[in-house]
Amino acid sequence: MLFPAAASALEFQIVNQSSHGPEDVYVTVVGQPGTYDVPGMVNDEPKKLSAIPGQKLTIERLIAGRVYISYGTGVRQSVLFDSPVRFDWAELTVHDAASEAAAAASDVANLTAVDQFGIGMRLDTYGTSDEHLEWLGDANSDTIFGALQQIPGGPQATVRDGSDIVRVVSPNKAPGVYPDLGDYVRSMSGKAIALHTAFFGAPFVTSEYSGTFAADGSIALSGTSNPSGQAPATIPVAGSGLISDIYTGANTPNNLEGAIRRDLLAGFSTGLWGGRYGNDALSFCSNPQTTAQGRWCPTGFNQPAFGDARTGLSPFPTCEQYAAVINQYADAYGNPYSDAAKKVQVGLDPAKVKTLKLTVLPDSGDAQPKASGNPNCGAGSPAPSPAAAAPAAPAAAAAPAAPAAATPHMSAGFHLLRRARVRRGKVKAGRVICSAACGRVKALARRGHEVVAREIVKRSGPKRSLVLRLTRFGRRALAHRHRLKVRLDVWVTPPGQATGHVRRPLFLIRGARR
Repeated sequence: MLFPAAASALEFQIVNQSSHGPEDVYVTVVGQPGTYDVPGMVNDEPKKLSAIPGQKLTIERLIAGRVYISYGTGVRQSVLFDSPVRFDWAELTVHDAASEAAAAASDVANLTAVDQFGIGMRLDTYGTSDEHLEWLGDANSDTIFGALQQIPGGPQATVRDGSDIVRVVSPNKAPGVYPDLGDYVRSMSGKAIALHTAFFGAPFVTSEYSGTFAADGSIALSGTSNPSGQAPATIPVAGSGLISDIYTGANTPNNLEGAIRRDLLAGFSTGLWGGRYGNDALSFCSNPQTTAQGRWCPTGFNQPAFGDARTGLSPFPTCEQYAAVINQYADAYGNPYSDAAKKVQVGLDPAKVKTLKLTVLPDSGDAQPKASGNPNCGAGSPAPSPAAAAPAAPAAAAAPAAPAAATPHMSAGFHLLRRARVRRGKVKAGRVICSAACGRVKALARRGHEVVAREIVKRSGPKRSLVLRLTRFGRRALAHRHRLKVRLDVWVTPPGQATGHVRRPLFLIRGARR
């Protein structure tokens, strides 16, 4: 008789692209007691990367686990966030593939910046035939560190070793440092919202709750569940508690009521309430599901969030800005609700995945996440007071009230082509138009991980045509084909402002027009 082969353990590979040698990079694997089976690694005990054969581990079982990477010295899970040691980690769950096959099918891995950001990393999965399956990643650390210095609270939440940044701590671990979202919550006064929340427990429950905000941000959510009785008919939420819970995700127990509270908080954290999608949470997802049991978002809130969810800037922040920057530059959790904004996990089903590769990225470079976003949901220019607005004044006199340097938001328009013709090794891919000087402009056209064409300009005026030069790889790729599909990324950093980034598909056409 022939029996199917037992699923194999997960091969975990660490690729070090940092400026630190493998003898100076430490790895610590942490798992829950009784669920840890990683041969060659003692639970919560650091080990030099150079001492790991082939820089590969075999993970038989690791539930709610972490893999820490640190520079210079090893760290344990109890490491403090004011430590001068630079570290970061990835999270993963791996069940025993042979005996826990049903649970293993839902195994995942992710990057996280819920508590802090310290080191840029990337996750790749490979199949049983070594084919590439999925990937998620960060931008380089210098890019993310720089962006976080531009938001209120970012510099104060930065931990340094001398002049070097070792991490930026999140609002979750730096209470009172970042501005609260009280003005945003109170701006919803008198507005009604509707929640359609599903709780994937036993039994599976759907619910519909709604309410109207009071002047202090408090709200009483009333509704029903199906099956009935799975949550209180009315859920009162105090304004002060709501404002403090947005950053921490507190008061969200693992039941239907907790899920309803979570959806309420997530709508504020990601800038969805009062934004372009309206105030019915069913519009916060692109694939709402309706059955005889109810209506809900089966994959969570997946409409573009943060700055993409707003119709314009307000005098106060309308999202969690730390999480917005992480959403722009990393496929990682920037807060507990980040999976409501985009994909932040890779699957580890042992029937499909053989290898998980963790790449430790260099601090500088052109690494980018798989999906980016618009972070511009911070405070705009403050509205003038009635007293200041009363006297008539010429436009020139009013201009100094809102200097361009007062906000870090990027102010550039992108006009990118979908098809561009290559002539003499160059390709004009569009243009950038800025309100003032565009400053530094960088454009990369890539196919997979290879750069096909590039342009980097350190100083640019208010208008810039994007003329990219083919690389050696690009010339070879176009030598034997008429058309080539690439991924075009453009970054613009106007003086004194945050970097803006867009990504578009682009078809390169070789030869003269026919």
